[in-house]
Amino acid sequence: MMTQTKTMRVLVVDDERTVCNGVGKILTRNGHTVEQALSVAEAVGLLEQRPAFDLILADLMMPQASGLDMVRIAKDRWPNVPVLIMTGYASIGSAIDATRAGAVGYLPKPFTPDELESAIERVSIVMKPRPAAKPLPKPAPRTTDIIDVDMPFSAAEVAAATSQEYVQHLTRSDMTIAALCDLGERSCKRFKSKGACNQPECPLVVAERKKKAPVAAAANAADVIDVDMPFSFAEVASATSEAYADALGRSDMAVAGRWNAEKATGRKALVVDDEAVAANSVRRTLSRRGFRVDEAFSGNEALNRILSEMYDVVLLDMKMPDTNGLELLPTIKKHRPKLPVVMVTGYASIDTAVEAIQRGASDYVAKPFTPDELFTATNGAIRRAMV
Repeated sequence: MMTQTKTMRVLVVDDERTVCNGVGKILTRNGHTVEQALSVAEAVGLLEQRPAFDLILADLMMPQASGLDMVRIAKDRWPNVPVLIMTGYASIGSAIDATRAGAVGYLPKPFTPDELESAIERVSIVMKPRPAAKPLPKPAPRTTDIIDVDMPFSAAEVAAATSQEYVQHLTRSDMTIAALCDLGERSCKRFKSKGACNQPECPLVVAERKKKAPVAAAANAADVIDVDMPFSFAEVASATSEAYADALGRSDMAVAGRWNAEKATGRKALVVDDEAVAANSVRRTLSRRGFRVDEAFSGNEALNRILSEMYDVVLLDMKMPDTNGLELLPTIKKHRPKLPVVMVTGYASIDTAVEAIQRGASDYVAKPFTPDELFTATNGAIRRAMV
């Protein structure tokens, strides 16, 4: 038995009137208020007249404009109105596209009344407004005009008889502190004796900085390209790529057969899979395309690597003995919010694909996959993260 969600004002958008009527009857029986539109253009017209809808149910495949167009229009013009996609041509690919575009749900046709109400209930949970944060107590007014509790003069009175600088140096003991140099906000013998410091930078500050600075490491031989080349490895890599710098020989020219501008991306990937065979297969596939690839065989190992090293992309298996990829994903995004994660699974489904994208995955790849499919998903994830 479904728990009754709060009643909503729903706009159903489908080019088939029978679908609109059927969905309308189900929603009306559950207490919702329903209006219908047979196209995206008609839906936009209704929204312009009465924008106070709680939800839009839009068909994916419609002439002139699709359900994805409805998602994009609503997100741009009515961002507070969520859009749930329904379709008779359900696929993991279209579910990912819809979720990535901003749809809050994806419902394959045909669906039962309970399935429809469950989808709406999930939307209501997602869109439920968070309780407003309690306002912080207002700080007590700061009595900046008081010098001390046992001193019968205010700051203004003391400043009138002396100077503002004198007042600023008064402490709770009603005595002035040692004068501070404006250059470094320090008290030193030079300033005490001469009353001024003509140095470009405070000597005490310079000494403190040198004391805290780590001891310079010996020059790294790996950072040198050649003895007669006035650029280090890092400088060459910054102007070209690490892959190009790696290919340089002692002649300062790229070695024939090692450098390929189209294939060598210099990207670094982490493959997370508890099956060594699967991880090695992905590593070989990406290595051939110029990636530098690390492997992790558990969720804990993956998280340790992600926290200690920088990666351009992570390929994360969904089912592992110590964790579920969907559960690990929010933790990864919490620590590395801009790191693209591609979810990889041998148990693909529309529901897990939608959930993965909603939790922050950049893409979702079903096993088995071809090398081209893997490379396309990986490169696409990196490109989207750079936008």
